[in-house]
Amino acid sequence: MGRYGFGFGARHRAVRNAGASAPPVSASPGQAWSGIAGSGFATIPVDPVRTTAKPAMRLMVPPGQAYTDHLLVGAYAAANNGGTLFGDMGLEKVRVHYEGTIVDITAPTFATFDDANGNPVTYYGWWARLAHDGRNGDANLYLEAIPKDATMQARVMGPYLFMPSATLYDLELTVAPSLSQITGSRYQSITAALTYCAQQARHHPRITITEARTDYTLANIGSPFSYNTGKGFATIEAAVPVTIIGTATYVDSTPRTKYCGMRFKGSNITFDFANASVIFAEATGNKNWLDGITVINSRGRGGLFPGLGGPRPYGTGCHYATECTISDLPTALNGAFLARGNTVTKGFSDALTDCVCAVGNRLDDHDSYVDWAKEVPAFTVTYTGTGTTATLELSGFNDNTTRVFTAKVNGASVGSFTVNKYYSVANGRNSSVVAWLNGLPGWAATLQDDTRRVTFCSNVGGKGTAFGPINCKNTELQIVTMFDQHGDVWQHLINGVPENVIVADNVITNFAGQCFFIASTTPARDFIFLNNCYHGKPTVPGSYNIKENFYSQLDRSGVKSHVVIAHNSSTQGWWLRPASGFDADAYCMWANNAMLQLSWLGTPDADIRITNNHIMSSAPSPGPDTATVIGGSEASLWQNASAGDFSPAGELLANPKAPVLKFDRTGKKRGNVDSVGAIAN
Repeated sequence: MGRYGFGFGARHRAVRNAGASAPPVSASPGQAWSGIAGSGFATIPVDPVRTTAKPAMRLMVPPGQAYTDHLLVGAYAAANNGGTLFGDMGLEKVRVHYEGTIVDITAPTFATFDDANGNPVTYYGWWARLAHDGRNGDANLYLEAIPKDATMQARVMGPYLFMPSATLYDLELTVAPSLSQITGSRYQSITAALTYCAQQARHHPRITITEARTDYTLANIGSPFSYNTGKGFATIEAAVPVTIIGTATYVDSTPRTKYCGMRFKGSNITFDFANASVIFAEATGNKNWLDGITVINSRGRGGLFPGLGGPRPYGTGCHYATECTISDLPTALNGAFLARGNTVTKGFSDALTDCVCAVGNRLDDHDSYVDWAKEVPAFTVTYTGTGTTATLELSGFNDNTTRVFTAKVNGASVGSFTVNKYYSVANGRNSSVVAWLNGLPGWAATLQDDTRRVTFCSNVGGKGTAFGPINCKNTELQIVTMFDQHGDVWQHLINGVPENVIVADNVITNFAGQCFFIASTTPARDFIFLNNCYHGKPTVPGSYNIKENFYSQLDRSGVKSHVVIAHNSSTQGWWLRPASGFDADAYCMWANNAMLQLSWLGTPDADIRITNNHIMSSAPSPGPDTATVIGGSEASLWQNASAGDFSPAGELLANPKAPVLKFDRTGKKRGNVDSVGAIAN
């Protein structure tokens, strides 16, 4: 199940289904369709109001695409069917509703495609072909996942707009900075070309960059003008290798074109986020799509973002990322509607947090500690005045908007200084505090570093936190900066996505942090985590990267309904924390996982089905559960986890179980009994 190559794309190569050779179902708009979106439906499909668990289902291709012949679309969809997903992912079928035409996909299949760069890749899902029958217009697609468990409800998703069209692009432009403009044909900048597309109200144009340069930028297409009524994407490609830097300087750190729906496509495009904190997406209109491009931060993972005195604040900000190569960014795929088949290296902070569909991604060397969560000397301070005692203290959370330093002599305040996180000379730098301290009678401070903003300060060993009064009388107090950056692969944010999440077939190696952190006070409903592989980065002595301290967690109060964790392989353990007040239901399941341990912190919740897991020999036995095997170590259970090879070995081979998924992460069919974890025997 998942990605078996590099890339994914529009051209369909093959679809295969174990035991069947039928092609995917085909659907074109019904006869009542007039070319206007929604006109073909006698009754609009509606997602039922949730009263119980539903399947999880997410679209595997971005909507808003035009097509001239056929377009393969699909969804990843699954549900717990009384303790298993083995029979067709727990679904009876996925029903396609396309402008009055209704067809059923009766089984998931493996589909192989060409990606944006012409490379074949295969994904597992529920696939159908949208057919162009000669009529052009805007067509709405709905998908309905129908569970096998009759106590569940169906899930309906849509409408997703697709456009059967006479031409793939409704306008073709080129960009060549050294050549003169030809209106309606050639422009000297991406922004000028986008402006023309907006002026002509085009819905799916293509802009091709023809000159190799490393300084292409994105700018406003004309305030207050904003184009948010385009129905598709403006596809931006390059005939030669180019680099888009977003903005020429950090001053305008958020490229905002006011053009909604840009698709940057193909390996000839490199987007350098050294000066760009995010590609801005307007609140209304289409979102942005990175498709098969390279995304870098040329300052490097540890490079301070200019003007901030700290790390880059965000990732790309794009809502669709498919088969991209991404490096040196924080939160690169956070909040995405679809993160599919990307290769991400040298990231930090979180990786896929609140991404609602993350399938087939490869992550390596994700580490917030090596560059950020380390102590750097900021300044020293000493009091040699006439007072008997002298202390310095700091209030406020690490990198809070404001924090307050307070100096006291003989227990009474002799001054306080409020700092802010804006890296201003007056209040945002270590030198700001040094100048204030040196203005107090009897106090002396020496600046050591002024590159990092002062709101990251703490005392030595304080990990960036506030500190109470510390003695400075005739002794040197060392103040340091420490960025409280830490990482999770997928975290459920407070007030994050409450329902319908797919995280499957991802491989994560050398990750410093938690794998899954389902710990919001908002509901977590219909969360499906399948066939993922996770390897934690070894502990680095003397750093804050302590591998043994990181655990995936189900935590905090709130409803946990139909949370399914199955056939994952992880060098990390799970903590289930009912003491925090969460309320799980009987659709929840932890099954056939291979991991460090599985422990209850608090009274076990008997509603959660726990069965056929394999935990390491150092772990305590969980309970209540069924058929847990205890034995082995990271070194003995897998062939080479640190390199991403989670093929079973040792105790996993010796203790097979009945699987709850038919296919493993590589697409191999599991046997009637097989090794637990993401990879079959």
